[in-house]
Amino acid sequence: MRCRFCDTPPAAGERRVPGPAGPICARCVETGLGLVRDGQPRTSRGGTDLERLRRGGEPCEFCDRSDRRTFLGFTRSLPRMRCAQTGAVICDDCLDRSGNLLNQALRHV
Repeated sequence: MRCRFCDTPPAAGERRVPGPAGPICARCVETGLGLVRDGQPRTSRGGTDLERLRRGGEPCEFCDRSDRRTFLGFTRSLPRMRCAQTGAVICDDCLDRSGNLLNQALRHV
């Protein structure tokens, strides 16, 4: 299946993190972590436009959240990456978990 964010097919032996609407590749996870950190738009390896969402907008398609609750019960906007062409959205927390999952899979190869 094609990556939800760069719209590229998997290369031979490439690991991808499954998602409810399709997988995300390791390059897009890495790109997304940088994007939510610095907020600078990027172009994926497949040529799609990736941007940072802060307030409002679509929730993450992996966890269905657009904000995060603090320890005291307040809500804070959850940074998310969105692909303009595919409409795919993933939050900072899910990008981090995806990176951890890919690292574990690669250690056991």
